Amino acid sequence: MDEERTLILGMDLCDGSLQLAYIDERGDMVSVSPFSNDVGKYRIPTAICTDSRYKEWYCGHDALKMKGKEGIVCFDDLIERAKNDDGEPALGGLTPTALLTHYFRIVLTALREKTGGRIIKGLTVSIKQEDKAAEPVIKEAFAQLGIESDRLSLITHPEAFMNYVISQKKDIWINDVGLFYMSEDAFDFYRLTFGKKQGPICVVTEKTDLRSYLDPAAVISGDMTNALTGFKEAVSKMINKQMVSALYFTGPGFENSWADEVLKGLCTGRRIFRGQNLYVKGAGYKARRTFSPAEDDEEFVYIAPDALKSSISLRAYKDGGYEEAILADISTPYKEAGRRVEVIMDETNELDLIVHNVLKKDFVCAIMTLDNLEERNDRSVKVSITLKFADRDTCVITVRDIGFGEIRETTYRIWEQILKI
Repeated sequence: MDEERTLILGMDLCDGSLQLAYIDERGDMVSVSPFSNDVGKYRIPTAICTDSRYKEWYCGHDALKMKGKEGIVCFDDLIERAKNDDGEPALGGLTPTALLTHYFRIVLTALREKTGGRIIKGLTVSIKQEDKAAEPVIKEAFAQLGIESDRLSLITHPEAFMNYVISQKKDIWINDVGLFYMSEDAFDFYRLTFGKKQGPICVVTEKTDLRSYLDPAAVISGDMTNALTGFKEAVSKMINKQMVSALYFTGPGFENSWADEVLKGLCTGRRIFRGQNLYVKGAGYKARRTFSPAEDDEEFVYIAPDALKSSISLRAYKDGGYEEAILADISTPYKEAGRRVEVIMDETNELDLIVHNVLKKDFVCAIMTLDNLEERNDRSVKVSITLKFADRDTCVITVRDIGFGEIRETTYRIWEQILKI
């Protein structure tokens, strides 16, 4: 494939709209709208309509302009509609999923014409958060257009944010980096912390819900009652006495200038950025790293807000020597990190648990003592170890005496310990 005739493309699907960004000839990531040369119209509504008489299709802003006219049937928020696809035709004889495919076809065809016929080499799509209903629908729509998994990846907004940040100059992320995001139903703060030990750089993401400080829906509607006070308190809470080298502000809640004075006051000692194309450009950078990596690209490990930033292993004797058996690994979603293993206790009633945190140089050894467990030297004492996580930082370890067949009956004893990691 001729590299000069291909596109590395990022796409963001959020709040009922679509944005696009691609790597241009100079290697820069640029936002683009296939339908307009207006710099301010990068956001394309996920809307489509058809004229029942002439069978013409319109999408994006053109579809919304046609909405309500005689003979026009319009569908908007296509992702949500496709998630609830029951297989019945919805518009123009097409199901909601087929409508989403047709919408993507119109958008990408217009983009290809605007870029001189360039073909998509790799596409990364960012969505607000993990969505088990939306993800297969999006993948199926692109598969119908010939964009299969070898040219397509899906990421969430926090990962898109990380990819945007690590693609900037290193002085931007020399310390922690923060992002404030506001939409009608969300006011969130994301903090990126970089573990720069040997090996890949681990990027830990923390998320904090800030809606207790202000009502984002009221702010967006123009009601500024207590908004500035709440915003100042929220910002102070998130960055007070913290080493933060850059702050980003994005989402519909920051489109207007209501918070400008607060933002100006944050500029001392840190970079401040506000814009609405951060996620789509982050998706584009992810596409470049995935589908057209450079030889000098650094390796990063993304750790999501709900994923473990520490590993837990058991120090055990095996095959003539001691080794660490992994019980829970870094970057695993904490809700999926539970595990059960069985071990034989030999002349001891203690378990040696090793905790490695990606942001700390040294490991922590936590000893769990099984009080009243019989210590024997015939390797007939067997226990089960079960790990469950209340959150990414709290592990509940349950140990049960399970006996050893006919050699030794169980005592039915149970031990439990909470381990903060």
